[in-house]
Amino acid sequence: MKTNPFRDFFYFSQSDRRAIVALGCIAVFAIGVQMLVDAWERKEGQSESPVAMEQKNGITPPTSEKCLHSFDPNTVDSLTLIGFGLKAWKVKNFLHYRAAGKVFRSATDMGNTYGWTEEDVAMLEPYVVVGEIYSKKEVKRGKEWGKRERKEEVHERVSNKFHALTQVDVNTADTALLRRIPGIGEKISDAIVRYRQRLGGFHSVNQLLEIKIVSPELLEWFTVSPAAVQKIHLNKASFQALNSHPYISYEQTKALLQYIRLYGEVKDEEMLLSTGIFTKEDLERLRPYITYE
Repeated sequence: MKTNPFRDFFYFSQSDRRAIVALGCIAVFAIGVQMLVDAWERKEGQSESPVAMEQKNGITPPTSEKCLHSFDPNTVDSLTLIGFGLKAWKVKNFLHYRAAGKVFRSATDMGNTYGWTEEDVAMLEPYVVVGEIYSKKEVKRGKEWGKRERKEEVHERVSNKFHALTQVDVNTADTALLRRIPGIGEKISDAIVRYRQRLGGFHSVNQLLEIKIVSPELLEWFTVSPAAVQKIHLNKASFQALNSHPYISYEQTKALLQYIRLYGEVKDEEMLLSTGIFTKEDLERLRPYITYE
């Protein structure tokens, strides 16, 4: 019986047909996903960032170099915020938040903006100057909500910031006293107290710079009382007590406890250095915080 060569060539078994159908489904799915991605990118491209809007109006955006100066968050424009080093999308969120009727009575209120971090607020806080109309008088700012206008009131607020240089003991001050220092708000004061608790107290004002949101300009407002520093008994401290200290790592804690278990108590700094667990630089930082007896 004579066979048809073309029929044999295009003949597919049942398993072959299933494979072809599966490949076809995958191809259709991939094309659909690509079409969705392209549509999303076109949609994103239509929304202009604050920088793009400035360029559209013929304004040249600032360079990446920060240019910090005094400003009122209730009136500052997008170009100025971009010049401060903020990302365009954060500026856009800020302007939308303000347009919704928000009145900023202090720098910390800016932190309520979606996407803003503690570092953003801390960077700008020393330069925030809220106008009298916003900080001391009743403010009525229109806010569109559908077709209705809402009004927000800002009540009189008296600043309790220090007007002259006043040194504060960083080991005894609470957050309320810390916030009286110009340039320090809720975020920085909370960070100082938390780090003080982890350390067991500050023995030098320079340790404040280990908190990344504290600027060197603030150091002149502080003094320390070294007697307030709490020491760790090196030979009796628990794993948690040692590991929670900022100057002792997890690996160093394990090695120290293992050494004490095998060889007994560490008598002095020379003996501790000989263990090889800590370097000289480590011990320089730890010296005010540890005791051997």
